[in-house]
Amino acid sequence: MEEEKKSTAVQPEEAPKPKPRRRKAASPRSAADTPPAPTDSAEPPAADAQSTKKPAASPKKPRAKKTTKTTKATKTAKPKAPKAAKTAKKVPADETPESKAPVQESPVQESPVQESPVQESPAPAAPGFETGPEPKSESKPELPETPAREDAAAPTVPDVPSAPEPPEPAEKAEPAGTEPEPAADAPAADDTPAAEAFPEAAAADTAVTNTPAQTGDAPAEDAAEPSGFVFSDDLANDKALAAEAARMANISRTAQLSIAQIMAGLEEDPAPSAGPAPAPEAPQHDSAADADEDDEPRDTIPQAIGRGAFGMFKWLLLVVLFVLIIAGGGVAWLYHSATPDMLPEVKVTFDGQELAPTAYKWHVPVVGSFFRRTYAETLNSSPVVLEDAISDASPDIVVTPSDYSTHLTITDADRETVYEGSVTGFRSYLFAENGTFDAKLVVTASDSAAEGSVTGTETWQFRFTVSIKPSVTLCTPTVQQGSVAAVRVGSTMSQTAPTLTGPLESTGFVRAANGWICYLPIPWNAETGNTELTVTADGYTETLTLSVRAASYSYKDYSAKSQLTSPYIGENDAPDAVRKLLTTAGEGIQWSVGGFVQPFLDSFDTPLLYGMTEYVGRAYSERSTNYGYGGRTSTNVVIKPKKSKDSMIVPASGHVLLAEDLGGSCGYTVVIDHGAGLRSIFYGLTALDVKAGDDVKQGQLLGTSGRTVVAEMRIGTVPINPLLVWRGQCDGLKYY
Repeated sequence: MEEEKKSTAVQPEEAPKPKPRRRKAASPRSAADTPPAPTDSAEPPAADAQSTKKPAASPKKPRAKKTTKTTKATKTAKPKAPKAAKTAKKVPADETPESKAPVQESPVQESPVQESPVQESPAPAAPGFETGPEPKSESKPELPETPAREDAAAPTVPDVPSAPEPPEPAEKAEPAGTEPEPAADAPAADDTPAAEAFPEAAAADTAVTNTPAQTGDAPAEDAAEPSGFVFSDDLANDKALAAEAARMANISRTAQLSIAQIMAGLEEDPAPSAGPAPAPEAPQHDSAADADEDDEPRDTIPQAIGRGAFGMFKWLLLVVLFVLIIAGGGVAWLYHSATPDMLPEVKVTFDGQELAPTAYKWHVPVVGSFFRRTYAETLNSSPVVLEDAISDASPDIVVTPSDYSTHLTITDADRETVYEGSVTGFRSYLFAENGTFDAKLVVTASDSAAEGSVTGTETWQFRFTVSIKPSVTLCTPTVQQGSVAAVRVGSTMSQTAPTLTGPLESTGFVRAANGWICYLPIPWNAETGNTELTVTADGYTETLTLSVRAASYSYKDYSAKSQLTSPYIGENDAPDAVRKLLTTAGEGIQWSVGGFVQPFLDSFDTPLLYGMTEYVGRAYSERSTNYGYGGRTSTNVVIKPKKSKDSMIVPASGHVLLAEDLGGSCGYTVVIDHGAGLRSIFYGLTALDVKAGDDVKQGQLLGTSGRTVVAEMRIGTVPINPLLVWRGQCDGLKYY
C-alpha cells in the first residue's frame, strides 16, 4: 500500500508551470499585530531539520484544511486556490492512499477562484508528542488570515534562482480525502533557508492549532489535532515521518515566502468578497532595471554647464584669494611704512609769539586716497596761556605754510564770540577793549590737496590778555604864547576819553579821526620854557613836555587916557551872556573842513593887536621896553575896516550860539562854536544875517560891520591870537 500511495501522490508530469506576473509591492503590515505563538514544543524544529534532508518527491500525507484568521504581520499575497470540500463522513484510520483521488493541479487562472470556508470543531490540544488512532485526514496549518477573510493553504512554491520572489501557480480545489502533491520541478527542501524561517513557521503552526474557537462544523477528529508533530503508535514508520517532513517543508517555505514578500513590500490584498478572488502574481525581480537604477544618471547640458561654471568659480575664487593675500601683505608693509615722520609741520605765531598745538589728527596715505593711516593725539586739553600781553589793538597771526585753510574763533570772558573767520580776515580786526580772551585756531589740509598728500587737522587753543597802551602824542612840542598846542591819544579799549593835567588850561579830549585830541591854548602871558603835561588813558599814564616860547608883542605909550583904543573889551570884560557860553564844549571839529579865513572881504586896519599893551603916562626912559606898570594888554583884535559897513563872513564852519544886540560898546554880538571848545566872538556889528542855533559854513554872510569891530577867539575861557588862526599860523589847530 505504501508503494501505491507514493505512486498516487507523486505526479511530476502534471505539475503546471507558473505564470509570471509583475505586481507592485505593497507596504507590509506591522509585525506587532501578529498574535504571539506558543512555545510549548521545542522538538518539532529538530524533526523538521531532519526531514528537510529527504528528497522533495517524497509523498505527502493529506491533511484536512483548517480555516483560521491570520495576523497582519503574516498575511501573504500568494495566489489562492479553492479548498477541497471536506466530506461529512469519517474516514477510517486504515484508509489507504488508493481510495483518495489524485491531486489535479492547473495553472493560475486570470479569474479568481471561489473559496469554500471550512469550519472545524474545537478540540483540546495536547502538548508534546501524542499517540492515537490515525486521523482520517490531517489539517494543514495555515497562516493567520486577515480580518474578514479566510486564507487557503499555501501550496509548495518552487524557488526561482533569478529572482527573490518567483511566481507561484494556484492550486485547484482538492476533493475530500485527497492531499496536494508537490510539483515535480520544485527544488528540494534543503535548498531553502528553512533554518532561518523555522521559528516563524513553528509559531504560525502553533497559533493555528491553538485556535479552537475559530473552527466550524468540521469533525472532531480534525479539531483534535495537536500542535507540532502528531504520531500514532500503530503508524510510527517511515511513511508518517515522510509525510510529516513534507508538511514541515511546506510550512517553512510558506514562512520564507511570507517574509520575502513582506520585505519586498508587496501590495496588500484587497478585502475578500463573496465572488472569486483573482490570483495575484508574484513580483519578479528585474535585475536590468536594478542595474539601471544603480547607475548614476548622465548630466544634461545645463547641468554640465553648471558644473563647469562652478568649477571655474572655484578656480577664480582661489585666484582672488591668492591676490588678496599678496595685496594684503603689500598693504600691511605700506601701512607700517606710514610713520609719524610723514606728518606735516605747521608753525603758528600770534603777535610774535610761537604757539604750541594742543591736538592733531592727520591721515597719512597708504594706498592712494582710498586707504590711510590715522595719527591722532590730544596734547593738551586746556588752552595754552601766553606769557606776554597783547599791546596792539590789531595783533598779527601767521600760519606757515600758508596754503592750508584756517578757521579762527575768539571769545571774551563772557563766552561771547568777538571774532570768527579766517586768519586773513583777522588782520583788519581791532580789539575794542582790554581783557582776557580765548582763541581756537584749526588748520585743515583738505581732500582737495594733491593726490597722495597728508590730510587732516591740527588745533591750537590759547588764552591771551589784551592790554593795549594807547598812543599818546604831543603834536606841537614847541609853541609860542597866544598859540595852541595839541595832544593826540590813540584809540582806547575802554572807550573813555583820556585826561590831561598840567599848568595849562584845556577843555579836554574830544573824538578825532584816529582816537582822541586835546587843544591847549597858550595864554599871551604864559610862562615860557618847558611845561609838564600828564596824559592818562586806559590806565596808562604818560608825561609829556611842552616847550613854550615867548611871542613878540608890540606896545604903545600915551600921554593921556583919551588916546587909548576904543572900544576895548578886555579878557575879563566879556558880558555875562558871552561868558556863560565859554564853559561848554562843542562836539566835533568843525574847522576840519576848510580851516579858517579872515572874516572881512576887504582890507582892514588893526589899531589894537592881540597882546599889545597900551601905556599911559610912562616916563620917557621907560618907553623903550614893553615892561612896566599902568598899561593894558589886549587879548583880542580891534579891526577898523577901510570901508564903513563892510560885510563880514563866517571864518569857519560852526554852530551859532549867540546872535543878538548886547548894547553898549558890545553892540550886535555873534558867538560861533567851531567845536573842541574853540569859539569865535564878534562885537560891534550893525546888522546880523544869522541867528542863534544856525549851523553856518565857512564864507557864509555873517552880518555888517560898524566903524570898529572887536574880534576875539577863545578855547574855553583862554583867549588866543585870532590873526594867527585866520592866517593859518596856529599849528596846533591843524591837527584834528
